[in-house]
Amino acid sequence: MKPLKYYFYNLFYRNTNSTLNSIKTKSITQSFEYVRESLKSNKRLFFVRFGDGEFVTMMKKDHRNYYYNEGLDRELEASFKIQDKEYLIACPINYPYDEFHASGIYKNFSWQEEMVQIMKDKKFSEDIIFENPCIFQCMAVFKPKVLKAFLDEEIRSLKKMFIGSTEKKIAEKLYGKIDFYVQIPPKHAYETINDWWPEIELNAENYDLIIPSAGSTSNVIALRLWNLGIESKVIDFGSIVDAVENRVSRTWIRLQGHKVRRLLIKADREKLSFQKKFLFLRKDIKFYFRNQIM
Repeated sequence: MKPLKYYFYNLFYRNTNSTLNSIKTKSITQSFEYVRESLKSNKRLFFVRFGDGEFVTMMKKDHRNYYYNEGLDRELEASFKIQDKEYLIACPINYPYDEFHASGIYKNFSWQEEMVQIMKDKKFSEDIIFENPCIFQCMAVFKPKVLKAFLDEEIRSLKKMFIGSTEKKIAEKLYGKIDFYVQIPPKHAYETINDWWPEIELNAENYDLIIPSAGSTSNVIALRLWNLGIESKVIDFGSIVDAVENRVSRTWIRLQGHKVRRLLIKADREKLSFQKKFLFLRKDIKFYFRNQIM
């Protein structure tokens, strides 16, 4: 059921002109369905997410999880400039208004015009329709059964490599068996990339799926694997693994991160105390009514 604000928006604001219309980004549903079908029909597929952090770096500023680094900036730019049907770029600009919009979960950034200016300055293409970088967190919160089916059918059975700071056993709850695990620092991963990248380069071709979980450095990993010609699937799932770990790295996890329990098989779900059940129920009720208008 869609929230009241969705109907209100479509009644009064649907045809409002936007100064950002040069950038086209798919809705959550459009992007999720496209990625799912593309995974089924392609042996090689890269899903690369750009968010506010990547644009902060391209503005030559520090971000909360990494310092500005000229090399990171350069490789982010190179990643964004790849134009190929097997290299799907998710862009955080001009999200279509849909039923998933919710304060703290998924909304357009207030400084989008600055992002658009960065794209113009760096001569990024504005002629393509970008994927949506928030598909997995939104599906986890609003349609966990659909996302669980996707994980069961398309992800968990694949032979995979995981690159991140989350413990292997935690990541396996979400993604299924991890056959090759590359541990990296939880922050400022690009600063140490020369230490752990050779292990990836040496082994990547042996796996059907590679999951980078390295913040902005995930884009660098994708770029380098693409340039190596790796014939695998490379998917950046964003922060949902943080929610599985109960690590509140994003506002959406604080508000509704407990919903990821529904993505796990029953044996991997934490047994909840009465106090936790009551806490989650309170969060859900508060979120439901808040989401009708915000």
